[in-house]
Amino acid sequence: MNFTQIRSFNAVAELGSFTAAAKKLNVSQSAISEQIREAESRFKIKLFLRKANGISLTEYGKKLFDITSGINDIHEQAINLLGSAKNLTSGTLRIGTVAPVHLMGLVKRFSSKYPKVNLSILFGNSEITLNKLKKKEIDIGILADISDEDEIYSKPLVRDKLIGFVSKKNKLAKKNSVNFSEIINETFIVREKGSKTRALVEKELFHLGVKKKLFEIGSREGIYEAVKENLGIGFVYSGEKVNIPNIKFINIKNTKFYATEYVCCLKKRYDFNVIKAFYDIIPKFTDLSKS
Repeated sequence: MNFTQIRSFNAVAELGSFTAAAKKLNVSQSAISEQIREAESRFKIKLFLRKANGISLTEYGKKLFDITSGINDIHEQAINLLGSAKNLTSGTLRIGTVAPVHLMGLVKRFSSKYPKVNLSILFGNSEITLNKLKKKEIDIGILADISDEDEIYSKPLVRDKLIGFVSKKNKLAKKNSVNFSEIINETFIVREKGSKTRALVEKELFHLGVKKKLFEIGSREGIYEAVKENLGIGFVYSGEKVNIPNIKFINIKNTKFYATEYVCCLKKRYDFNVIKAFYDIIPKFTDLSKS
């Protein structure tokens, strides 16, 4: 198999779709299909099982992917090495994050130092961001409390605490801080599964032995609007607090509502010029949880 065939095979095997592979490699689907067909014909084997509901690897396909899956990394490393002489005068750095608040200062520092590098920022919950990082759809991920991930290199950025926010119509709006027991009868409005903010809230409920129905909304903007209408209480990190009409932010005492955000990348990609350059501009660790 030549490199083009291996690259096509890897893309289809990784994504489980000829269409998705063609999009990733920026070629036509017919070109991908032809590369796979030539390889199968030459060696008189089947690499994929074609079904009505999609495709899957054959046993030979699985064994081949075990061998070839690392070739993409080798190719990336070679391109990075050969491009190092350019001194970061081109290219794109892709960053994934849950919220912009702790990222934009880093973006400003990086852009000032490397003005010719393009930046692409994608937003999603922690689970989505981590998955994109592992799939190399992003280069850097800003993630909270990352652990037990052997393939991830992480550097602590900021430690923060969760605070609540309610409608100014809510009786809790008269207070600046409350105990968790004082909000337990409120409707908790949270993000979808995979959100670290939600995970902290659920962990505290579990710690107290409280079973509680949650009101799930898939965007922070949606949660703010629901809270404005006094449908319940929302939660956000203190560093993400913004002035919003008709909303009051309140501290929540005696909880373990703390999380540390990390700047993350794949260990095997840390030495990539643009990724290492981003790590070099990260400031000293900040602890907002004590404020």
